[in-house]
Amino acid sequence: MKLGPLLPTLFAALTWSVPCWSQGPPSLADAERAYADIDLEKTRLLTKQVIDQGGNDPRASARLYLLLATSAAALDRTDEARQAFTHLLAIDPTLKLDRSLSPKVRAPYLEARGALGADSGARPLEASLTLEANELVVSLRDVLGIAGGVELFQRAPGTGAGEFSRQKLQRLPQNRLPAPAGERLEYYLRVLDSHGNVLYEKGAPGSPARLRLASGSKPTSFSSANTAGASPTVYYVTAGALGALSVAAGVGATLAYLQREEAAQEWNSPQCERAGTTRSAQCADVNERRQRAEGLAIGLAAGGGALLVGSAIALLLAPSSEAASGVTLQAAPGALGLVYFGKL
Repeated sequence: MKLGPLLPTLFAALTWSVPCWSQGPPSLADAERAYADIDLEKTRLLTKQVIDQGGNDPRASARLYLLLATSAAALDRTDEARQAFTHLLAIDPTLKLDRSLSPKVRAPYLEARGALGADSGARPLEASLTLEANELVVSLRDVLGIAGGVELFQRAPGTGAGEFSRQKLQRLPQNRLPAPAGERLEYYLRVLDSHGNVLYEKGAPGSPARLRLASGSKPTSFSSANTAGASPTVYYVTAGALGALSVAAGVGATLAYLQREEAAQEWNSPQCERAGTTRSAQCADVNERRQRAEGLAIGLAAGGGALLVGSAIALLLAPSSEAASGVTLQAAPGALGLVYFGKL
């Protein structure tokens, strides 16, 4: 077979093919250039290819789906445009299209937004990580049903950049994993589309989110406990003094109450009901004495109660000579309480 006549044809084919090989796979920049040239069909095809390649972060994914949605809508590919707008709203639920855009472009956008329904004020797609007992719980919210997968990256704090372990999770409302040992966990979460593009991200490799683990957590003390070497004498003396003052206040409150009752009986007696003048004019001093005694009784009773509470607290705070004791306000995951320990 003679190759002479075929050489020009082969040379032309190779010359046309080389630029395609050297350019590599299409990119977002290629789609942007096609859009700037108002080549909508090329924009749509390039954008679909870049999306199909996967691996785009949320910012690039948002731009790609916007280019795909607008170009597809302009080309009367309504279903494709609506699906692209659905993915775009999952990334950015606050997206608002310019009202000056053609109804052809706005219609699929409004249909996609309408699919959010009553949830239009919340994120339609997000993931979170919580701790329940000894399990990590990855929760997925996917109102639009577009999530293709969930990835959890985790590491212990201080292990250095790039040390995250990666776990691919099922597309379920909840995934449960054993909690690792340690006090804290650094992590970031990603929700992907069916091509592996990131639609939602919580945390990032350079700024991960953090979770306190129950297995290594320690209560945080907001007031220091007393040691076994502290003397309880001061506490007992203080408690006794406060208790004595409380008793005295109680006695005073009782006497004031009796004076109030005596004045009240006098106020209601015939002595203050003579004809020709009012009760207030006749017995103004009696009414004043009654009111004064009533206020004094209430004040002494309240003060006595407060002194009694103070006496009880002083007794609780008194350290034991045999073991450390105290009142400590402790905070731990899921609990906040006042704990007494020691011996009274």
